[in-house]
Amino acid sequence: MVIRRARYQCSVSGKFYCPVDALLDLPAGTGGVMTVSLSRRALALSTRMDFHELQRQLLEQHDVSVSDTTLDVLMQRVGGVAEADRQNVLDALLTKSVGVEREEAVAVKLPAPRRMYVSCDGIFYPTRYKEPDPDDSEQNRIKYQEMKVGTVFWQDQKNRWHKRVVSSRDDSERFGLNLWHLAVECGMLNCPEVIFISDGGGWCNTVAQTYFKEALRILDWYHLSEHVWETGRKLYPGDETATGRWVAVAMDYLHDHSGRGLLMYLERSLAARGETISADKRETLQALINYLSPRLTITEYVAYREKGYVIGSGMMESTCKQVVSRRLKGPGMQWSERGALAIAALIGQRINGSWPEFWQSRPLQRAA
Repeated sequence: MVIRRARYQCSVSGKFYCPVDALLDLPAGTGGVMTVSLSRRALALSTRMDFHELQRQLLEQHDVSVSDTTLDVLMQRVGGVAEADRQNVLDALLTKSVGVEREEAVAVKLPAPRRMYVSCDGIFYPTRYKEPDPDDSEQNRIKYQEMKVGTVFWQDQKNRWHKRVVSSRDDSERFGLNLWHLAVECGMLNCPEVIFISDGGGWCNTVAQTYFKEALRILDWYHLSEHVWETGRKLYPGDETATGRWVAVAMDYLHDHSGRGLLMYLERSLAARGETISADKRETLQALINYLSPRLTITEYVAYREKGYVIGSGMMESTCKQVVSRRLKGPGMQWSERGALAIAALIGQRINGSWPEFWQSRPLQRAA
């Protein structure tokens, strides 16, 4: 539908004004290119596909041609509002005292499940920025930045899985507060069992220790498995058969006797080999021992399995793919800071089921 609009220009400021835009609820500054309804549909599709495919879909489904520039501006404006809303929530929480006052400031949106899992991880994506290439001092290369991603997931009484997500480029403490806020919204404070599962990374530990002290901590099984495989490959470089045999034995100890069993196996292996192996291989074994030793209390996998706990990172990995990999890491993609945060915020709104509520807040008008 094409509507001819009368346009007036202020003789003082030079700004243009279209009276009919207010009647159609068109946001100021968009030139009337897209209505709110079409913008909402276009941005919903943009969380699942790149702009090239989006343009094709808009043409096929709505018989509308929209330029890359218009879509990019639209995405950054609306996604920027979603990101600003998230930051405003955190700013408000930071004014509250830790404890009851802060807890009461969060509106619980969901009934508490029987068991709740909280997880976080980081995933890198390509940016529009450059950094010096360490292999060629005369060249620059694409700079990658880390997006922190968190998820809260649980099963309902019919054993169906549900999850909510959050993502940001904030530091670990601010991101941790965001993840805590999401968990409280999902009913964490009244949940009988809360489990925090992640890899052994430094900032993940900070989040767990700062905001989820009372949760049961589990070191992701697959993350520890990767360390075991990495050690095996260094012990038997170029020999996949020998590597596989060593890893199989080590993982059997881990499976049957948890982290303590694996640690005992590694220590016995180091003692038995003595001076018969090179210094590099001794350091390799010792490095795995040093990694595992302080984490024994979060590697009780035998007990975890008996209680039916999730011990792997499958839900977290799928969340990273949904939020970052599928949309921010496509062929040839490069993102500005603002653009990456905007599209990630929109993806989060869709996954969390808050898309209708978000659009009721009139984000296009707020962005104008």
